[in-house]
Amino acid sequence: MKLKHFYCSIIILFICLNVNSIYAQADSAERNSYFKLDLNYLSNSVYFGRKDSLVVPYLRPSITYNDKSGVFITAGLAILLSSKEATRFDLFNVDGGYNFSLGKIYAGIYASKFFYSKASYAVNSELKGMSGFYLGYNANIITIGTGGNLLFSLNTDVGGYFNLSHTFEKGGENKYWTLTPTAQVNAGTQYFNEAYYEIRKFPFTSGGNNNGTGKGKGKGHSNSNNNGSSIMAPAKTVNYYDKNKFTILDYEFSLPINYQAEKWGIYTTPVVAFPVNPASYTIDNVLQKEKISTTFYVEIGTYLKF
Repeated sequence: MKLKHFYCSIIILFICLNVNSIYAQADSAERNSYFKLDLNYLSNSVYFGRKDSLVVPYLRPSITYNDKSGVFITAGLAILLSSKEATRFDLFNVDGGYNFSLGKIYAGIYASKFFYSKASYAVNSELKGMSGFYLGYNANIITIGTGGNLLFSLNTDVGGYFNLSHTFEKGGENKYWTLTPTAQVNAGTQYFNEAYYEIRKFPFTSGGNNNGTGKGKGKGHSNSNNNGSSIMAPAKTVNYYDKNKFTILDYEFSLPINYQAEKWGIYTTPVVAFPVNPASYTIDNVLQKEKISTTFYVEIGTYLKF
């Protein structure tokens, strides 16, 4: 993360905290501080519709403290459960932010720090951190949501999303089901994907021109055999293009289902991602296209509040 971007994120965070605290006072009286233990299973790590050639399933425990003021902090792990690899801790993350709501408007800001294993081959495994915001309006028939973020890897990505959803609810005040069909479009630049291609995806040694780095630290799963072991290729160069173009990356359709009791809950979120606008890259100056395909994945979890 470049120092100037870090300072900008901190300044924006404190400005938003000070401004939003004024609006949060009307809602804070209805809140209580609590801890939340969460455990979920993610069938595949998919990021803006992008994924590795091997499935990357995770078991993800986390603990969150939610303060009645709207401030929260989370610490979590991602444990790789792939049949092709030994079980390992693939990621440790720390997140923090501030949420508030006022009538039909809800909003929040957040920042995250990531510590990925050097052996990880998740598409977003070169991310060092991120910061962002979200904003939504519940118009009864439909809820409109949007947000933006900065992603820090080899360089700084700018991303954003827009979604439409509607929540169906059944049950009482303390025990109820929700079903929320959601359609979302994600857009942004792709320095994160460049870092993945040049450092994790291929075991090549160096980049050529066009700002390619090609550090070649990854295990090269695109060249793996059927047993999941890596086949080291001769030294080559890789250069990734289109990284600085702000463009639509994927369309996602999800169906979050949640059961919430007073102190615990269960949930599942099936997602279908339709990636678009594949980037271009070269290997020894031979032009190639990023391979993208429609992906279905699901998150299943449970949580306990105390």
